[in-house]
Amino acid sequence: MPLELTARTEPGKRLVALAERLASEIGPRAATHDRDASFAFESFAAVKESGYFIAPIPEQLGGLGVTSVHDVVVASSRLARGDASLTLGVNMHFAYLLNVVRRWSIAAAAGKERRATALARTLREILRDRVVFAAAASEAGQDLTRPATTATRTEDGWLVSGRKVFCTMSSAADVLYTAVTFADEDGCERYGYAMVPRDTPGVVVHDDWDALGMRASGSHSVTFDDVQLPASALLGGFHVGEAVPYMERNLIAGLLHASATLGIAENAHALAVGKVAERGTNGNGREAVLAAESTIELAACRAVLARAANVIDHHQAASPTSVGTDEELTELFAGAQAAKAFVSQAAPRIVDRALALSGGAGYLTGSPLSRAYRDVRAGGFMHPLGDNRAYEFLGQIALGREPSLH
Repeated sequence: MPLELTARTEPGKRLVALAERLASEIGPRAATHDRDASFAFESFAAVKESGYFIAPIPEQLGGLGVTSVHDVVVASSRLARGDASLTLGVNMHFAYLLNVVRRWSIAAAAGKERRATALARTLREILRDRVVFAAAASEAGQDLTRPATTATRTEDGWLVSGRKVFCTMSSAADVLYTAVTFADEDGCERYGYAMVPRDTPGVVVHDDWDALGMRASGSHSVTFDDVQLPASALLGGFHVGEAVPYMERNLIAGLLHASATLGIAENAHALAVGKVAERGTNGNGREAVLAAESTIELAACRAVLARAANVIDHHQAASPTSVGTDEELTELFAGAQAAKAFVSQAAPRIVDRALALSGGAGYLTGSPLSRAYRDVRAGGFMHPLGDNRAYEFLGQIALGREPSLH
């Protein structure tokens, strides 16, 4: 595919090659699972068996060493060409794992040996047990910085109660990293993530995902009915209502969502121009215009996505001992959200043109373009941030106002 994004590091190049191979393997199953709105467990198993899930873990800890946000984004776009629904879940796992790796890296660089050792142990355990994580963060009518799901202290640990929606890959993941509000030792409310094994008593993954697109993503709602957890399952956190700590923890999630959206658009465009070539029409006037417009928008999507990811990589390299200042994190998050919003709006136009180029065949239910037409529209709804909130947030930034994520 001409002008496509390429990895910058050797580990990244290996991951991209693996993503391309996996996309070829899991792609043929995607249509059946889309039609049945069923999770592709066999494709999930293939990705897990390949070692793809452990890619961000540093090589010195036994992983593949793909710590570049840019290269993870590139690999994600390739995997999404095969099965975008599954890629969403993989990306949410990566978002969590890259955060842990970043914290380990900071602790090690800052000479905080105890913390670095503890985080290294966590990463080695994830590697050893091949643990897969799914996000349980979204809630109906939510305040992004104040989860309605709660964790209450008990003598032995925590009691988690609440309901989450859009929990992608929740039917297959081992652990749900669950956004909760809890009270710290001083009685102050904090936002934290409770690590909840999916098979813990009281956790109910409802088989209720039935959507327009991403139908095979297993994005079910999950109920936590007085789920008992040990004290170690919930640590740290930040005061509820604080925007910058939320941005820092979700810095790359939007780019990962956007990369899947890009992969859908890239694949749709390639399929469509391939059909034109098969017809042997040599690209009549209308076909040439449609193909050119999509080529231009694909180039723009790739450029804005690559830049946003590279800026984060450069920031992390320049700030080895800290996450950065509030101003830096806000700027990085804004850049990522601008990129996500751009891609989530341009990609559907690219797929629309692909459908027009394909003719009536693309309109049939069994066509991969029909699936792409539905799947690509999911990007605009995904947090962080959905397009509506992204525009509000970016407008506040542009006008020099204090940004709000409530």
